[in-house]
Amino acid sequence: MFPAHFAWPMAPLVSLIALAGCGREATTNPVHGTVTLDGRPLARATVQFLAQDPGGRDALGTTDADGRFRLSTFTPRDGALAGKYKVIVRSVPEADPAVVATNVQEAMRVASSRQKPIGPLITIAPRYSHPGKTILEQEVPPSGEVVFELQSK
Repeated sequence: MFPAHFAWPMAPLVSLIALAGCGREATTNPVHGTVTLDGRPLARATVQFLAQDPGGRDALGTTDADGRFRLSTFTPRDGALAGKYKVIVRSVPEADPAVVATNVQEAMRVASSRQKPIGPLITIAPRYSHPGKTILEQEVPPSGEVVFELQSK
């Protein structure tokens, strides 16, 4: 082992290292906005923020009849963690139980268990709806309301 005079200077360093990873809670920022398709509000769509930063978490929201949404990460409508995101927007069949899911994991579980669509879907181009093709990006926290103006052509 080390002589006694080496142990004392190491104690504060070990304490600092141990404390560095403790006590940090993930803080979300409120994120809300609107989605339009060809200039009209897009109702019944999911807005999913896919985290691009290490340690990030995905967030999910669902648009209402006016195309408005609020994101959820850990609890309903709590927002999203600060960071960079790719964004995908997908149409949701009417009365789909994934719409009322409280977080991304629950929505994905419900969506994967669904046998067939419940109602009509609006076609949203892969440049907005496919994780590997989306052109939508967003930084959180945003300055003001987030607006996604999608075009069908």
